[in-house]
Amino acid sequence: MDEEISLYASRVLDSFEFLKKLLVERGECNENEITIYDDPLKVVVKRDRIDFYIGEVYEGSVGRNFVRLSDEVLEEAKMWLQGLALLKFKRFSVRR
Repeated sequence: MDEEISLYASRVLDSFEFLKKLLVERGECNENEITIYDDPLKVVVKRDRIDFYIGEVYEGSVGRNFVRLSDEVLEEAKMWLQGLALLKFKRFSVRR
């Protein structure tokens, strides 16, 4: 599963600039990070990794060559990464 998650993470990181433009109305987009809220989950896409939080509690990160996620966020993170990588945003409630 880690390999699959890393593959999705790589696709998301490769499309950072495109995602930033696409999500400008649906998230908080800054120069080097995109924050997406899906209460209670918060997804922070940075240029080199993607961080996951439940509320304000850090639950882990994924990148091109690593996966460090807590069990609490693992399945949700996989769905978010898959959705962002495949640009299937309608499956998720992306909001401010």
